[in-house]
Amino acid sequence: MQYSSIFLAALAVTSAIAAPLGSTSPDNEIRVILSNQATELGTQTTFTEGQREQQRPVGSSGPYKTVELNLGKGVKKQDLRCQVLDDQGKPIVLTRGANTDITFGDGGKGEWTFNKESTVSSIICDPTFAKIGAGGTEIRVTLSNQATELGSQTTFTEGKRDEETPVGSTGPFQTVLLSVGALVQNQDLRCQVLDNAGKAITVKRGQSVDTTFGDGGKGEWTFQMASQVSKIICDPAFKKASA
Repeated sequence: MQYSSIFLAALAVTSAIAAPLGSTSPDNEIRVILSNQATELGTQTTFTEGQREQQRPVGSSGPYKTVELNLGKGVKKQDLRCQVLDDQGKPIVLTRGANTDITFGDGGKGEWTFNKESTVSSIICDPTFAKIGAGGTEIRVTLSNQATELGSQTTFTEGKRDEETPVGSTGPFQTVLLSVGALVQNQDLRCQVLDNAGKAITVKRGQSVDTTFGDGGKGEWTFQMASQVSKIICDPAFKKASA
């Protein structure tokens, strides 16, 4: 990839700003490079090894189209991964070759490309970050009844209204759980379960009571009473009930 002299100069300036006094040698350096060749915008931000660290991009928040992680040969954790957040604080989905993820590594394989040009509010490098598994794009609804040891898992398609009959059994069930994979674009997706009369079942989680339910990493929703489930609907148009 060819860059103009102006673009390379901009990167050099941000590199100088990002490097603290008494910083480690290049062999021990962790550096995240954000760039947008179309606008000749670029920035470099350095990180400390061995700890979770969150920083704003040096100089400019973008918008950017690519990100690259460079790890010096002396960095102990060569499989370190980082993450970039958009202006809403949500992880930006990235692609490199056949890999799609919300964290990115080095591996000597070059830049990761944003799914869409984005402003970057924050960069996080964390030794606990790991590659996303095969379930990263999955939308799954799990129905269960602990008293009868009955359960069902049904998967859904992203980006459209999808109606499915519960796989294996229609219940009766007591709880429902929505699991939205980290690579699913609509992390606010909500679903709904209908009883045998086709009416929406009211569910509760904590202080929230609704006829639709989301994920949010907060666990199961409970039915007000055990109920048969005739259909599950997941729809990008669903919204949570007003407070």
